[in-house]
Amino acid sequence: MDVLVFARHPGGGIRTYIYYVYSDEVFSDTSISLITPETDAMDSLLVGMKNVRSHVKCKEGMLNLLVSLCRTLFRTKPQLLHSHGFTAGLLATIPALLLRIPHIVTTHDVLREGQFPGKIGQLKRRAIGRLLSLATIINPVGKDAAENLEDNYPYLRGSPRLVSIRNGIDVGWFLTDRCRDVRGEAGVEQQDMLVGFFGRFMAQKGFATLVEAVEHWNSSEEPRLHVACFGWGGFIREEQSELQRRGLIDYFHFFPGTDDMPPALRGVDAVVIPSRWEACPLLPMEALIAGVPVIASRCIGLNEVVDRTPALTFAVESVEGLLDCLRRFRDESSDLKAQADSFRMEAAERFDVGRTAGALHQLYKQVAKD
Repeated sequence: MDVLVFARHPGGGIRTYIYYVYSDEVFSDTSISLITPETDAMDSLLVGMKNVRSHVKCKEGMLNLLVSLCRTLFRTKPQLLHSHGFTAGLLATIPALLLRIPHIVTTHDVLREGQFPGKIGQLKRRAIGRLLSLATIINPVGKDAAENLEDNYPYLRGSPRLVSIRNGIDVGWFLTDRCRDVRGEAGVEQQDMLVGFFGRFMAQKGFATLVEAVEHWNSSEEPRLHVACFGWGGFIREEQSELQRRGLIDYFHFFPGTDDMPPALRGVDAVVIPSRWEACPLLPMEALIAGVPVIASRCIGLNEVVDRTPALTFAVESVEGLLDCLRRFRDESSDLKAQADSFRMEAAERFDVGRTAGALHQLYKQVAKD
């Protein structure tokens, strides 16, 4: 099967999704062409993906993307177009419809209250729903994300065009016992607590909640609390400046992003995920399979992943809730680490990308046949 994959923002979760899902053995019979803006983000991953036939990188800008997509669709006539993300899906809907090419839109985000203020905002929200409904299939990456679309667009409720397939990861890679000496690299004393923050430095990821918690903790609690931060981009410079201003910079240790996640995850005492919203995040899946304790907010999308796991959870943006989780982790760290370790195989079965890939491949066959 020839499939054209189209992504407007091929980083973060979309990047990882493309690698995990299309690398699965079930897609060995699928020839994939990829269109993205000019970026090096995918290069290292695509090297190992034998079923990727071509990668078209076009200049930034919506018009450039649209022109490149239309040219490729008209020239190659793929059996299926698969768009990743709301923006890509909206751009691709009309060209796919005009050329009668089956079109799947995988949504990797959720729509939020207050995202579309005023009358113009409401018109935009309605337009998004109408355009999305023209796609052959709308494919949210989780149950929460599907319910979010149904809440925003009630006419999608029960529609056969809305097909949710939950995210998954390469579980074998995360069942390793390799461990990176993050504590040593950061110069954190053995008696101190070291948690990891692996999110982007964007408002969505809740870094500000973690900063507030660290400030409160280190002013009144023992032992000292340190944070290992992995990754760049977003508003990292602004966040670092704010940490300097508040006198907290010595408690935050910044490392470049890494594609070798398992040992980095296992190098911290616990992974903190204070997100304000998610669609269906991969990070908690990775941490749970790696056997690392997770402390997570109960936001949309994230709550779906950590439900019925040993993760400690707190209300969205609740500094006191996060502090309570950290206190419990300090006081019960041995038991919580043992629970996390014993849960690894169950997490691996639950979040295996093989399930995701198999369901998507079956959807491909169904849509291309129809």
